[in-house]
Amino acid sequence: MTNFDIDTYKSLFEIIEPTKEFQVYEGSLDSIFNDIIDILKKKVKSKKDYSILAFHSPRIIRGLVDCKQDNPEDPKLLELLRQGIFVSFRIYRQYDDPVTSDEVVRLRDSIARVDETILKRKVSQYEDTINLVASSPQFSQASANRLYELIECKDAIMFATGHGGINTGLDVALRYEELSGKRIIFYPIRYSRTGYKGYKDQKPCLTKPEIEYLREKVKSKKIIVFDENSNTGTGIGTVTKIVEKEIAQNQKVEKIYNIDSSKPGDWVALFNELLQNS
Repeated sequence: MTNFDIDTYKSLFEIIEPTKEFQVYEGSLDSIFNDIIDILKKKVKSKKDYSILAFHSPRIIRGLVDCKQDNPEDPKLLELLRQGIFVSFRIYRQYDDPVTSDEVVRLRDSIARVDETILKRKVSQYEDTINLVASSPQFSQASANRLYELIECKDAIMFATGHGGINTGLDVALRYEELSGKRIIFYPIRYSRTGYKGYKDQKPCLTKPEIEYLREKVKSKKIIVFDENSNTGTGIGTVTKIVEKEIAQNQKVEKIYNIDSSKPGDWVALFNELLQNS
């Protein structure tokens, strides 16, 4: 995997205007890869292209998280997920570098070598106005600033509550890296309780091999749990408890989120605007 500088980062969310047109999706993982590769190879990209990259890249992680959860004892799937996280970071960070498409192709080929049927998996994303609001740059930058205040330049790992917190979490993590000049480990934990999305998770989804891997990763690191929206606090609170119990091993766990939709705030005007335009 290629190394790259972390001193410059321009968020895709500074370029696009998040809309339901790009948020709502149903298609195969292979279709996602093909769309991303085609766009990354373009010398000149449109706002539509950047919008597709902003929403498609986290879908790589979504698809691989779901696949890992369906096959919890397969170590190859855990490795594919780690590669998927790396590649999604790479797309968000270097979407105008043509070489980035090579990384995406390598990941797709790695998946095919493990099991071609993974590429045929359906990936679905549903309408979620709060998620669109939470991805606004002003909120992500504020979270990155809070993250920097919490951990400064210390080694850290950030767990993003999935699936909703993945896209915004990637953006927040990269904004933090630009602020600090320091890498942060990013890792998603699925906890999706919404019935119509087809999950109905009773608890945060972590496999035994995953827990063992993460216990090693968190040693001597600051630990953060992130969600794009606190709302009632149940989602981020439950994920925080499982991280504390299963992974952190007596280390302190902090939590941050972009907005709290249970309280009035700057998010309300954006929410109403999106509703009017839908």
